[in-house]
Amino acid sequence: MATSMGEHGEVALVATTLEVLAAEIELAAAHSITMDRIVGEVMDQLPEAERNRLTHSLHGVDLLAQHLTSLATFARNLSREVPGESKATVRSALSEITLGALAERMAAGLGGPAPVLAAQAVSGDVDLF
Repeated sequence: MATSMGEHGEVALVATTLEVLAAEIELAAAHSITMDRIVGEVMDQLPEAERNRLTHSLHGVDLLAQHLTSLATFARNLSREVPGESKATVRSALSEITLGALAERMAAGLGGPAPVLAAQAVSGDVDLF
């Protein structure tokens, strides 16, 4: 099992935590690649002056995708280097994630229950999408 309950909160293997983090970073990269594609398609329909104005932003989205993909690769490779039984407490870190679906996916990937999100507990914010 990837997680266990201890007196200090939920504990997960560091290697597993890095793998879950890598998967989430890859998902974010995939979203930015999709956004890059959609913006590119929309740009084709704009007048040339508007296209030129958006080109720099589109390069930024492409750079973001590359950045995220590289970070995911780093986290995944690092997960293979961590000694097998290294553990870390993750409950507090998970509870600070303000996107509910992200926190739930990460908690599930670590084999634990969904965290109580600090932002929701304090502000009452709701994820609408």
